Amino acid sequence: MVWGWYERSQFGDFFPNGDYVGWEEGLKQYFDEQMSAEQRAALNDWHVAYIGEVARKFREDRGLLEPRERPLEFRMEESRKSLGSLLHLTNGVRAVDATLHAIIEKLEPGVHQFWPLRITTPKGKDYPVPYYGIIVRRYIDSFVPEQSAVHQVSEGSTAYFANNPTKKGYGSLTVLKRVSVGAHLWHERRLLNPSLFFSDELQAAMTQWGLRVPTHHRLNAI
Repeated sequence: MVWGWYERSQFGDFFPNGDYVGWEEGLKQYFDEQMSAEQRAALNDWHVAYIGEVARKFREDRGLLEPRERPLEFRMEESRKSLGSLLHLTNGVRAVDATLHAIIEKLEPGVHQFWPLRITTPKGKDYPVPYYGIIVRRYIDSFVPEQSAVHQVSEGSTAYFANNPTKKGYGSLTVLKRVSVGAHLWHERRLLNPSLFFSDELQAAMTQWGLRVPTHHRLNAI
């Protein structure tokens, strides 16, 4: 089976409200002090454009993050008693706790990019569970739009969204399971919502360890 995660837009245990400490400032310093004049000109001499280009790596297949591009601390605006094992953060960054990190690495060693990402309270105190930022590096094309209830991102586009983020809605999304054989966590190139997909093996491991993860539903795998 293939599963799709539903990433909610409301703040909560899976989408904490907050922002990164020092990330934009570090990128601006690099832009100002280390980029060549030609590189800055390609970005219209605007450091915000550079930050935007880096942020696209969190959501698109644009290569690995350089050390300077990785946010190292996410400070919550409100303290939370609990957080999920998979988090959706500002600018599309995802983070996983240590247990989910270990599960993914066991199933797909070396496939995805991870780095330590501190989750902190409004006063800068570390959340008691360690987290890792993750860039999901596997992209596949198993989606069959002709056999799915979806709508196009825009007229003429080859990218699609699910009509409804529900069990029925995700169940009407058809994917070819032969294409995702051996994959455990990935993005679909033409199906943008849901935006993250995973295997039965990963789902079983998360259940075995009792992990709290966002709502997810099975897709129609043929």
